[in-house]
Amino acid sequence: MAGSKTLWGVIAAVVVIVLGVVAWMATQPPAGAPTATSPPRTTSPSPTSPAQTPTAAQTPQTPQQTTPTATQPPTTTTQPPAGKCPDEIVIGTAMPISGRYAAEAQYSLWGALAVVNWINDKGGVDCGGKKVKVKLLYRDSESKLELAQSLTESLITRDKVHFLLSPYGSDLALGVSSIAEKYGVLMAVVGASSDRIFQQGFRYVIGVAAVASQYMVPVLDMAVKTDPTVKKVAILYRDSEFNIMVAEGAKKYAEKLGLQVVVYEKYPASPQDLTPQILKVKQASPDIIIVASHFADGQLAVRQLAEQKVDAKLVALSVAPLVPDFYKALQTKAECIVGPSHWEPGVNYTPELARQRGVEWFGPTKEEFIQYFKSVAKQMGGQEVDPGYHAAWAAEGVLAILYGVQKAGTVEADKVLEALRNARFMTFFGEFKLDPTTNLNVAHSMVVIQWQGGNRYVVWPAEVAERKLVYPSLTWDQKAAGQTCR
Repeated sequence: MAGSKTLWGVIAAVVVIVLGVVAWMATQPPAGAPTATSPPRTTSPSPTSPAQTPTAAQTPQTPQQTTPTATQPPTTTTQPPAGKCPDEIVIGTAMPISGRYAAEAQYSLWGALAVVNWINDKGGVDCGGKKVKVKLLYRDSESKLELAQSLTESLITRDKVHFLLSPYGSDLALGVSSIAEKYGVLMAVVGASSDRIFQQGFRYVIGVAAVASQYMVPVLDMAVKTDPTVKKVAILYRDSEFNIMVAEGAKKYAEKLGLQVVVYEKYPASPQDLTPQILKVKQASPDIIIVASHFADGQLAVRQLAEQKVDAKLVALSVAPLVPDFYKALQTKAECIVGPSHWEPGVNYTPELARQRGVEWFGPTKEEFIQYFKSVAKQMGGQEVDPGYHAAWAAEGVLAILYGVQKAGTVEADKVLEALRNARFMTFFGEFKLDPTTNLNVAHSMVVIQWQGGNRYVVWPAEVAERKLVYPSLTWDQKAAGQTCR
């Protein structure tokens, strides 16, 4: 009997142990199942202000920061639902701040940052009844098309930017336009004017300034109205998307005016020597020389025109004369050179003028923009410099986008675009009116500048000119002797 009791005691103890083990196993996850974890913490990027040093995300210094890699994780920023406003509006750009477009693109970047800083210092932009700060997120596309395309796609898909500014350079801007269109992200084209960008039927690509084929129109108008005896025009042009369009437009308009185009020569995209083309111009003895250039090749053209002493009544270049460093590089060789410009510090678009014309004013005044630009230039470039039209053009791209956001009350691309198509307003850059068919700003007009006494002045059209055009140009010998264009 005692043995039986003992046996039953052992059995009861085993049952209790087994039940305990089963109960413990029931509380464990199956093999391979994930364990519960806390959700990852997200950090919103802080807005840029004039006093801040740009972060590595904003100013990539190494290839790792500019080129997306397979191991790069996506950011946690997400675009808001349609009709909603985010806590921060992010504008992305694959700006080529190194490579062949570096000089112009640097000014473009600084101009965009200047107006973003101004907006943020005012509390942000009004979006749906609340003030929202703005962030410019940029990557260096190194003046390379494929890199610009990959970075633009990364800005959209990984960084989830709300809007885009195009990179500087018509070839790059055209190359990324299809990507903006593919993802339905509204992109303002800045620093790029090829007509082809706006001939593709893209809905989400807008232009805020004149197209390339119109660049030399005011220069030629000025020439024939100043001197009705001019007859012959020589045109040299760089083998690039933008410059081809500038040259084609100049040739077409010159012929429309009854002028004879005696030289029409293309040169390589990265020329080392323009002597063969320059000698053809010299042999033709034109009244007007037009060079469709960018900064580096424009300098080369001027130097070699001077070396060969190819004189003309008027010498006009695109882009190069508008970069402030143009005169630093060429000194008196730059005297009397003219060029078309989208904007100059001497052109006054003001809130008072906006009131007179019955349109709304938006953004900083010219003086405020210049102040903020100089602050950014000193911070990022080490010295205060005046903005050229590249800087103002990029700023206008930012302002156009943000004006659309303010009117639409959302960052939804279609609603912002519709708001812009129904708007007419003025900024320090000029008037803005978007043509719904071409997506181009048809209210903006160009001016012509001339280098006189080491400074550039607006000389055309007469109603906004700061100085009179000095015509005919000094000869290269006169410039070499130290004479200035006054």
